[in-house]
Amino acid sequence: MKFGSFTFQPQKPMGFDFHVFRVKPETGLRLKPMQDMHSNIAVFADTHTGKEHPDWISQSPLGLAKFGNNNFNLYWSVICATQPEYREDQLKYIADVDRQSQGIWLNSQYFAEHGHCTCPRCQKLYKKSGLSWLEWRRKEVTDYIAQIRDVVKKDLVLSIQPDPVSSLERYGVNFDDFAKYADVFNVVMFSKNYATPWYWEMLARGFKKILKKPFYISLYVYGPGDAPQDVPTTQELLTVTARCARSGADGFLYLTDGEKEIVDFQKEAIEKRELREKLRTYGGKEVQEALDKIAEWEKIVK
Repeated sequence: MKFGSFTFQPQKPMGFDFHVFRVKPETGLRLKPMQDMHSNIAVFADTHTGKEHPDWISQSPLGLAKFGNNNFNLYWSVICATQPEYREDQLKYIADVDRQSQGIWLNSQYFAEHGHCTCPRCQKLYKKSGLSWLEWRRKEVTDYIAQIRDVVKKDLVLSIQPDPVSSLERYGVNFDDFAKYADVFNVVMFSKNYATPWYWEMLARGFKKILKKPFYISLYVYGPGDAPQDVPTTQELLTVTARCARSGADGFLYLTDGEKEIVDFQKEAIEKRELREKLRTYGGKEVQEALDKIAEWEKIVK
C-alpha cells in the first residue's frame, strides 16, 4: 500500500511515499518538471492549444469537445487524438519531461468522449482502416500509447476514467491494451463529495477484477480556487479510502492545490481517532495498511 501526493504546486508534503506534480494540467500551461517528483501531463486536454488552433479541437455530431458544450460537460478543450502536429509535439514534450523527473503520469491520453472524433481527417483515417468505428478508435489510442512507451524510460502510469464498463465505447480505451505499456494504472475518482462511499468501492472492485497491472486511486481533497464548503469532508475521505482499500487497490493519491491543503487534511485526519478506530473494523490487511499510514501522520504533522 502506497500513498502519494498529487499537487498543482511543486511541493512535497511529508507523509507520502511519492509525489506527483501536475506539470501540464488541462489548461495547457507547461510548468518546470522537478527532478524529485513524478510529472503528470494531460495529453489531449489542452485549452491553451485549443484557443491557438480551434480547428484542432475534437469534433462530433454533438459538437466540439470544449467548455460550454453540455453534451459532454467538459471544463476544458480536448484536441483531436489524431492531430499529427500535436501528437508529435506531445511525444517530444513527454520525452523531455521524463528526462527531468521521476517518471510520467498521463491522463487524457485518448479520445474526448463517445462520438469523437468526426473531423475530416478522422473520417478519412477510419474509412481507410477497414476496421469498425470502435476498433479503429481503439487502435489509434493504443498505437499512440505504444509510441509514448518508447520515449518514456522511467515509470509510465496511465490514468483512466472511473468507468470499468464502457471506456472502449467512450474513449477508445481497452484496459488489456494499456496493460502492455503501463507500469501502473491510476483510476481517477475525483469528486467533491464522497458521501456515498459504496459507489466508489463498487467501482474499485470492478477495476480490481479486470485490470492486469497494479492500480492506484486518486481522491479529490482541495483544488485551486475551492472553498471549504465545496470540497469533501475529512470523514468522507477517510471512509472512502478504507472502503476502496478493501477492494484491493494498491495505493491512493490525494489531490490538492499544494502542500498547505494536504497538511490541513492530515491534521484533521489524525484528529479523527474515533472514526479511524471504527474504520479498522471495515476489513483486513489492506484497510489496516491504509489506516496505519494515516496514523503515521501523527509523527510529522503538528
